[in-house]
Amino acid sequence: MEITDTLNAEKDQQPQLSLVEGQAAEASFKQPTAAEVSTLTFYKLRYARSIAQELRNEFAGLLNRGSSLE
Repeated sequence: MEITDTLNAEKDQQPQLSLVEGQAAEASFKQPTAAEVSTLTFYKLRYARSIAQELRNEFAGLLNRGSSLE
């Protein structure tokens, strides 16, 4: 019985987020600037290109190894 009472008491102490508070939190979201998006895109593309180059090198190595076995 005490455990149930404790759990109910803990639930009562947790703050409930109202719809108005949720909308206020959404409204505080800041859209990224064009410069921020551009910088992020640049680094993501650079990373993707480096991964692609690594895969090309690995594939070429496998082709070379396969041709030397023949």
